[in-house]
Amino acid sequence: VDIEMVVSNPNSIPGGLKGTEANYGNGWSCVDVAAEIIKAIQKKHDNVDDARLRAMVVDNLRICFIRHSKSSAYEDGKTIGLHSKHFIVDDRCCYIGSQNLYMCDLAEWGIVVDHEGEVKKIMKDYFVPLWKSSYTGLDVDVQQVMDGLNVDRDDRQTFLGGFQSIDVAQAMMPHGGGDEFYDYDDTSDEDEARPPRPSFFWKERRSATAKTDVKDSP
Repeated sequence: VDIEMVVSNPNSIPGGLKGTEANYGNGWSCVDVAAEIIKAIQKKHDNVDDARLRAMVVDNLRICFIRHSKSSAYEDGKTIGLHSKHFIVDDRCCYIGSQNLYMCDLAEWGIVVDHEGEVKKIMKDYFVPLWKSSYTGLDVDVQQVMDGLNVDRDDRQTFLGGFQSIDVAQAMMPHGGGDEFYDYDDTSDEDEARPPRPSFFWKERRSATAKTDVKDSP
């Protein structure tokens, strides 16, 4: 199985909005996403060795940040985010809409296109140009992915990717992170709501030539 995924650049905030209103990526890197996928494989297949997992990251898992002409930022320096959620499976069925992959109290909608011919048109007009513009092969380092398998990305996160300090949170913002971008709650309550996982665009392709010795691997 080959997976190709395009995600928002971390903490991408549309012009004129605050981070609490729109924060695409939520601080997640491509390495974070890849590590969580590998952890899911480990959970389902506990007999997969380190070498095979590394090979999956190199050969079957391609994740990148969204770019325009290989650039991750607009002319004003703000990084590029992606709001749509779009899945293409086996090059023959796809979903596109606003539904996130986490529970949230929002009105969401989307459509499923279960027609191979129409899906191929969508790929030609949308995904293929997006992928060519975005993928560089430099956003995922296999060693960083393997080093990140022990990171608890659920329990560690509370606000702004786990940063309790407002100063640190502001410093991590790519656009300065001042009050023009964020309304801050001074609470330090450990039960503070965790941020959602990143909105992302991804495509899964099942390939007859994909090398795998793990049955039903993602």
